[in-house]
Amino acid sequence: MKFPEAIESMRTMLVGIDVCHAGPQSIVGFSASTNKQMSQYFSDYLVQRKGQEIVQTKMKELCEDALHVFRKNNDGQLPTNFVIYRDGVGDAQRNQVLNSEIPQLEEAIRQLYKDQDKQPSITVIVVNKRIHQRFFVKDPSGRLVNPPSGCIIDKGLVDTHLDSKQFDFYLTPSSANQGCVLPTHFYCSRNDSELSRFDIEQLTYALCHFYYNWAGPIKVPAPCQYAHKIAEFFMTIGANKRKAEARVDARVEETITEINRKIVPLNERLHFL
Repeated sequence: MKFPEAIESMRTMLVGIDVCHAGPQSIVGFSASTNKQMSQYFSDYLVQRKGQEIVQTKMKELCEDALHVFRKNNDGQLPTNFVIYRDGVGDAQRNQVLNSEIPQLEEAIRQLYKDQDKQPSITVIVVNKRIHQRFFVKDPSGRLVNPPSGCIIDKGLVDTHLDSKQFDFYLTPSSANQGCVLPTHFYCSRNDSELSRFDIEQLTYALCHFYYNWAGPIKVPAPCQYAHKIAEFFMTIGANKRKAEARVDARVEETITEINRKIVPLNERLHFL
């Protein structure tokens, strides 16, 4: 499965964001690709109030950490564009993502791109798995059957937009032998890049094949699934307790700093996924 040709000339950072509400507090999972091939990921998490979906604060720090790792892995170069897949957000919360979460990324960009000649572009795609729509096609005998893997519906049932800056589409990344195949809805609420609607649709479908713990395509792009697994993992181990600050004396803190300087943090490699 290949990425669109337009993406090959860019240094793209893929970002996945998802929130898990299963525990006593909500955990935000954050993943970001750190190489040009978009195959290595940085990961981190945030703890916030139970039931809170929109990330109001601290997203800027996650973005800065991810950008530092990207720059280290790419000979000092920063991304030329960001493609953000935001999972778990309803239709009514799309503007909240644009108004609350994306400005935190833009603040990180302003600080780290001060010496850059060109500012990066941002593409934001909201992912929704919990939908009621189902699609069918007719086989040669006239029977209704499931659409094949990779079927995209971007006309008729979607909002009508004349350009590639704001649009939505349905995608069936995988096929099903029994029952109805479940499509996923994608809403591109912002696209500053030169990527066309077709490029974004093709990229999204390709990324559904790049989750490395599964041999075939999954329902959502890989950054979304990584973010979901990160949130689920830290929810399982009680991250809301582990994230609390602990008091250490100066000697212990100095030792910890020296150790951190010499090791590669696990969250730059997604070992636990």
